[in-house]
Amino acid sequence: MFPGGIDAFGGALQFIGWAFLPFLLLPGFVLLTGSGKALSRAIVSVIDLFSTLIGEVVKWVMPFMVVSVVIAVFALSIYGISSIWWDESSIYLHALGICLGAAPTYLAGQHVKVDIFFEKMQDRARSLVEIAGFYTLLAPVCIVALWRSQSFVSFAWQSLEGSTNSGGIKGIYILKTALCVLFIMLLIQGLSVALRAALRLRDSQQAKILPHTEIAFLRASDSEAPE
Repeated sequence: MFPGGIDAFGGALQFIGWAFLPFLLLPGFVLLTGSGKALSRAIVSVIDLFSTLIGEVVKWVMPFMVVSVVIAVFALSIYGISSIWWDESSIYLHALGICLGAAPTYLAGQHVKVDIFFEKMQDRARSLVEIAGFYTLLAPVCIVALWRSQSFVSFAWQSLEGSTNSGGIKGIYILKTALCVLFIMLLIQGLSVALRAALRLRDSQQAKILPHTEIAFLRASDSEAPE
């Protein structure tokens, strides 16, 4: 499989990525023409359900990370035992929690915001901002980041890059891959948010499309959202 298999797999993923790009135009198409509502609702439901399930899994990473740190601290301070592998495990859990949890957090609207305008806007203005933000900020940044990260992720897999510390975790290539997954999931979730905003602008009854995905943190988030 190495390195030819990795190159072939990377090429297949790149093909899938290029095939997915036209879907990024769907929010604008729905907004301008009013067509494709059924397809948009289906895409939104699938993406949001996926992000919700990932969020439900990832939320258990944080307790494990805390336990890992506590054990490492007690082992060192009480018994004088130190383990590079155990110390690095908390770093891996923290990184994976951030990379995999960013999109579910975006879906739930729980990212930290410093905004004095958006919260005071009417629903129509918010929807326009979400669509404009997707096309001018989120999508370009994610696409550029994915394009620029191909080479170092491919190299990390070919060399199975690991920790530079003796006894460390041999999985740097996993962390670098998780960084790509972060941008892929954010891009997909941004598409869902933009599609929902376009549907809301075309039909106010489409403001909420995903009752079956209102699990855990989404229920609290939706109950606080303005109608």
